[in-house]
Order: sequence, then structure tokens, then C-alpha cells
Amino acid sequence: MNSFANIWIEHLIMNKNKPTMPTPSAISNRINELVSINYLFSARSIVHMGIRGAFFTLFFVSLLAQCDRPKSINTSLFSVVIDVMDSLDQNRNRQGFEFLLYSQKTQNSPVDTLFIGETDSMGRIMSTISFNEAGAYPLQISRDGSPILNMRILLAPDDSVLFTGEFPEIGQTLKVNSREQRAVDVFDRIDAGFTRARRFIAIGALADTAIADELRKWANLYKQVYNDYPGTFASSFALEAAVLILSDIDQQKMMSLINEGLENKQSLGLAITVGKDYMSKINGFDQGVKYLDSLKSIVSDKKQSRVIDQMLVELYYDSLRIEQGKESIARFKRLYEDDEYLSFWYKNMRFEFEYLTPGTFIPAFSFVSTEGETINEESIKGAPTLLEFTLMENGLYQQQYEELMISYQLFSPRGFQIYTMAFDESITTIWAFFEERDRFWSIAEPSMMNRKSLVKTFNIQYYPTRILLDAEGRIIRKFVGDELDDFIPYLIPHLNSN
Repeated sequence: MNSFANIWIEHLIMNKNKPTMPTPSAISNRINELVSINYLFSARSIVHMGIRGAFFTLFFVSLLAQCDRPKSINTSLFSVVIDVMDSLDQNRNRQGFEFLLYSQKTQNSPVDTLFIGETDSMGRIMSTISFNEAGAYPLQISRDGSPILNMRILLAPDDSVLFTGEFPEIGQTLKVNSREQRAVDVFDRIDAGFTRARRFIAIGALADTAIADELRKWANLYKQVYNDYPGTFASSFALEAAVLILSDIDQQKMMSLINEGLENKQSLGLAITVGKDYMSKINGFDQGVKYLDSLKSIVSDKKQSRVIDQMLVELYYDSLRIEQGKESIARFKRLYEDDEYLSFWYKNMRFEFEYLTPGTFIPAFSFVSTEGETINEESIKGAPTLLEFTLMENGLYQQQYEELMISYQLFSPRGFQIYTMAFDESITTIWAFFEERDRFWSIAEPSMMNRKSLVKTFNIQYYPTRILLDAEGRIIRKFVGDELDDFIPYLIPHLNSN
């Protein structure tokens, strides 16, 4: 089940490089999407923090979430008060509403029932629920075997969760009262207000000279939620929102906010991501390394130290210090070779260093386009090329398609070319995608594409993954997920001048 830190970190990664803050009801919406951290590793999921890619980042931040994970069972008071409209039932029979609360690590894993019980004649349930970790748990409400409502509820240690509602309009009348939910409600109100403010700014309704002060006001409001509801999901989201706002208007204050709370996982997670990026980009690579070293010096948990060491390896990769990176990952292996949790991250990182480092020629590959052309490492030479590997049904890819289409129209006159390899199981899905959209570049013929070979050759772990090549076929950069936002600055130096 998702821990408090896992859910926060997943949300952080999803949104870190986006130019906007979370949307209204962000916590409620995000929690309803989450089932388990394991889902994040599925082939159809992509989360990104803008460093090396989703599979590296998710792995090490999930390790951070595991640090100090509570071993003992947590408890929360669970109570229900359900009424029945007298117009529906003059006897107002409140008995028999079943509440099933459970956890499930993946869609195919066994269901672990945390609680199952029915309302008594007064429409009441009162119980204590035991669970391993704070998180968002699925809840099903039914009566006489017929489902009424499916939702997720937040469980946290020593909290009290009270449900009230009236049948048959439970979907409209149900209210949840708990410390976590109250914090979510406050966050949602502030988040909705900030969304409106962003819209005013976007349409020019606010004077340019007033924008910074307006943003600072909202950063302070988010920070207030962080301070007022410590340890809650809302607190974590609010800290992230405040940091992201300040990253645009007051980076020194942003760093102060991050650094003042390094004893908790929220701030530490932001420090090794946002803080490290700031120090590296503004003050240079060496300062980024020093910052990570300073973080490592204040943590006592070995797993947290290991997470920071992993980030250091990725920092070498990002800065194109490949030989130093290889030395760093070899040293890392010696330090942590007995840790079974590292095999996924280590194998992928080592593969990137060995075979897909910037400046090396693209490995041999081949596919046939829908136009009947054979595309391989030789045929693409002569123009900067973006190879993309995706699922057409992937939500992130669908969001990015228009942006990529505009980039193609802008830069194709200067030699830029794109080839797409779609990994959807259904060919119908691929063609349905283009029934609704224009297509400007070639895609691989689905029936003739060797998916296994491409996945192995290019170490495809998540969709969409893209590799940008120069006109000689050398790797410029590999982009995973939202890193598409960053590809244009890497492309422009390699375009024709005309």
C-alpha cells in the first residue's frame, strides 16, 4: 500500500518540471488515481522528475520512502452514520449498508481486507481499523450485494474517520471527517484560489509589476497549510506547491524553505531533487555535488545515504561526466552490492553508461515504416532525429503530441525528423489515435516491428521514451516522460542554419 511518503514523492515527480501548480482538488484527484507504488512501475505508467528518467528516479525515491518505515501496525478509529430518506422508506431502515475497506498492491494481487462490516438498525458502525502504512485505501459501499459507491479514503495513524450520508443520494451527501480530510479540504480551497489567480495572470488581468507579489502571497498560503497540518498528505502537497512557486520568483527563499525542514521526508525529498537541481544549474556541477554531500552528512539512516549516492551517480550522467560516472557507479556497487533492492536501478544505470551515453553512436536497429521504408541507424544520418518509443494510449503521450507536432512543424524545414515506434498491443488503437489527429512523420509498421529487440537495444522501461540524435547518428540525449519539455535546447544547435 502507498505510504504517506510514497504518495507525496510520486506526486512530486509527476509535477516537478511542469510550469503550473497542481489543479483544484489536486490531492483528492491524485489520491483517487493511486493504488500502489507498484503501479508506477507498469509499462503504461510514466512519472518523471527531470533528472535521468522515471525508472531511476522512482526507484531511489521509493527507497527514501522506505526509510524509517513503521514496522508496527497502525490504527485508526472508523465510524459510520447513515440515514435513509423517509420518502424512500417510511420505516427508515438503516440496517445492512456494507462497508468494505481493503488494500491491494496491484490489480492482479490478492485483496487484503482491512475491515468489513454492516450498519446496525441505527445506521451506525464503530470500529478500530489496523493497517501497516498511512495511505489511500479503496472503500466499497454496498447494500444487499449491490454496489453503491467506490472511493478511496485516507488512513493515518491515530486518526479518526467519520462517514455521514443519506441514502439513496449517498454519492451527493456523503461526507468524510478526519484530520487528513480536513487538511485536504483546506488545501483544495487554497489550490482552487491559486488556479483562478493563475488564469488572471495568464490573460493579462494582473499588472506585470504585481505578479511576483501575488505569487508570493499564494506561496505563503501553501506554506501555512504545511505548517498547520504537519505530517498530513496535504502538508506534503502544500510544501511542494510553495517550493515550485518560489522556484520562479525567489529561489533563495525556496532553498531556505527546503533546508529548514530537512529532518522530514518531504523536505529531504525536495532537497535531493529541486534543491540539487538549483545548486547544480545556478552554481555549477561542483556545488551540486557539495550540496548532496552536505545532505548525506546530516542523515543517519543508511538507506537515505544510499538514495543520495544514487542521485550523485545520476548527476554525473546528466553533466556528461561519463568516466567519473562509471567510477562512481562502480564505487556504489562495492558499497551496496548486498542490497537486493538495488538490482533494478543499478542494471539500468549501468546499461545507460555503457551503451547509451551522449556522444556515442546509436546502436544498430531496424524497422519498416508504414510507407514501406526501411529505417535503421544508417538511413537516419544526415539530419537530427528524434526516435520515440511509446504507447498511443498513454495519457502523457497524448498530452504531449500537439506540442511535439508544433516543434516538428517549426524545425523540420531545418532538417529535423521524427520516427515513432508504437508498442500498443492493438493495431486498432494506433490507427484510432491518428483518426483524431494529423500525422506529420513516419511511424513503424506495427505488424513488422520487433518490439523485444527495440526494448532491449534502447533499454525502454517507460513510455514515452525518446532519444535525440545528431546528424551523424550520435546520441545527444535520452528523454523520458516530461523531459520532452527540455529537448528543444538540445536540438537547436544541431539544426541547419537556413
